[in-house]
Amino acid sequence: MYWNQPPIHPSAQGWTSQRREERVYTEDLLHQNIGKEITFYQTYENNPQWPAKVLTGTLREVGRDFVLVRDRETGKDHILMNINIDFYVFETQPANLVPRRR
Repeated sequence: MYWNQPPIHPSAQGWTSQRREERVYTEDLLHQNIGKEITFYQTYENNPQWPAKVLTGTLREVGRDFVLVRDRETGKDHILMNINIDFYVFETQPANLVPRRR
């Protein structure tokens, strides 16, 4: 999923390389919003006990494949794997967007 070598894309002038610094990932956006109230909507395939889960809390940390959230109701920390997250909603403030690099 994450490569050490930048991807290479064909263009009209030939092959060009697009480095990570030139793109914005959800990881970058979430990292800019640590400390904000957020709701995560998740699904878990083939799990009859809880196929879908919603968690609202404070975003504490962001990694490449996970997020750490403190549950608003229980005060417990949860590590959520990105593969299970369908989408998220910022509850208290608009999300800070990552500035575009030129």
